[in-house]
Amino acid sequence: MKPTLRFLIRLACAFATVAHVQAQGTIVPNGITYASAGLTAVIDVLQNSTNSDYERFLLRPRFTTPPQDYVTIFSFDLPPGESVRAFLVSSNDPISLQPIQAGSYLELSSGGFYGFDLDVPFYLGFYTGITNAMPSGTYGSPVFGWGEFVNSAGVIHMRDAALVAGGDGIYAGTQSIVPEPGMLSLVSVGAFVFGLYGKRATKGLK
Repeated sequence: MKPTLRFLIRLACAFATVAHVQAQGTIVPNGITYASAGLTAVIDVLQNSTNSDYERFLLRPRFTTPPQDYVTIFSFDLPPGESVRAFLVSSNDPISLQPIQAGSYLELSSGGFYGFDLDVPFYLGFYTGITNAMPSGTYGSPVFGWGEFVNSAGVIHMRDAALVAGGDGIYAGTQSIVPEPGMLSLVSVGAFVFGLYGKRATKGLK
């Protein structure tokens, strides 16, 4: 085997290994749970997978919007001591620290009112984690997740959800884990080098 081709194979294996390591993360079963308290939706988001600690928020029905007979305006409420950030997102949006810090998504504020049309599914993205010694709004050992919801007859119901721990995020509506930006750059460089040396190896084999 020619030295250039041997180098090419080793390079490809190295990039594949790095990509696998940096994209690690675990989808946590029941990381996001739903219950109802009367007409109020109660959603718990796993904060810490090691001690099964959850953070809670509520979606309370508040107002109807004529001519609707059912409630379409809800309040987003955080009970005392709870700490989870929620965002309005779309399917396949990356729920990770970079777009959250960039303000890419509308964040729900505690006590705020939000409209959810009847029978129209919508997604919320979640970000939480350990709060000890962390600046406000950020978390240690962060977890990222999403939930798909629908307003059915004036009550919010959860249709599906997923949460990732130990990863850099998750794409809304999927169980695909968001890779690190550094890994994406590394793979891009790898593809460039692969192509460069691939051409040389091809010439050498002619």
